[in-house]
Amino acid sequence: MKLVFDIGGTSVKFGVADEEGNFSFTDSVPTPKKDVGEFLQVTERIFEKAVREYGIDGVAFSFPGEVHSREGVIKGISAVAYLHEIPLKAILEERFGGLPVTMANDANCAAMGELWKGVAKECQSVVFVICGTGIGGAVIERGKLDMGVTMNRGEFGNFPMGGFKDGVLLSWSNYTLEKQAQKYNKRKQPSEPPVDGIRLDQLAREGDILAEELMEEFYYWMSMGCITLEFAFDPELIAIGGGISSNPGIIDRIQKTVVSLLKGQQQGYLVPRITACTNGSRANLYGALYYHLYGEKIDIE
Repeated sequence: MKLVFDIGGTSVKFGVADEEGNFSFTDSVPTPKKDVGEFLQVTERIFEKAVREYGIDGVAFSFPGEVHSREGVIKGISAVAYLHEIPLKAILEERFGGLPVTMANDANCAAMGELWKGVAKECQSVVFVICGTGIGGAVIERGKLDMGVTMNRGEFGNFPMGGFKDGVLLSWSNYTLEKQAQKYNKRKQPSEPPVDGIRLDQLAREGDILAEELMEEFYYWMSMGCITLEFAFDPELIAIGGGISSNPGIIDRIQKTVVSLLKGQQQGYLVPRITACTNGSRANLYGALYYHLYGEKIDIE
């Protein structure tokens, strides 16, 4: 049995699975905010309990950031900065009694999970857009995960969108559902409770004018991003993951907005086929397990 972790900026998801991807259980705890020492304490407690109950023989991790899987180091930037630029894989293997530890980027794990157990399992060419607080992504070419020369292929959240504002180049990650909710909270009355992306969508459907405006902006830039990806990669489909993948109404609205934007444009514009990832919050867990089992076969680096 394998212990599998999905480390995010908000929560640490984890579970125990066999080699067929059958999870005995999944659970989550808040992501430690202090430092790597606190992180190791939390994960070690989970590990010790799993070993007692399930007989663990390997540990798989999904991490944010520029994950160098074989080197065992995270570079770049992410929401869990204290995990960067340290020999993380070696540290974890020591803490876990010498058991083999694997680690891979979270968006790539989402892609591998959907390739193995989800929407892309019959596909050879898929682009994944993973929407959380920011936007991540991954590219499957000829059935393989293609990470590019610097391991940054698929970092679609850095796409320039919307020009410059106050000297800062705006990117696709500036228009996620959660970022739109943050904009709403800044402009509402201080006495009103803060909203998240789910509530923002509800308010828009209830006729809140500001929420409607921000949701329209969200759909516009999601659609522009998908149109750009269609011409850049010409994939079989664009699969959207992250929190919004569980809301079919949002995915359908993105597709309809794309069609509306392209209506009447010059001949030759390709209309992306957009769909939701099917594994929801388990996609990264499936992908981390898949990499642990088959990493040497999928050309991750």
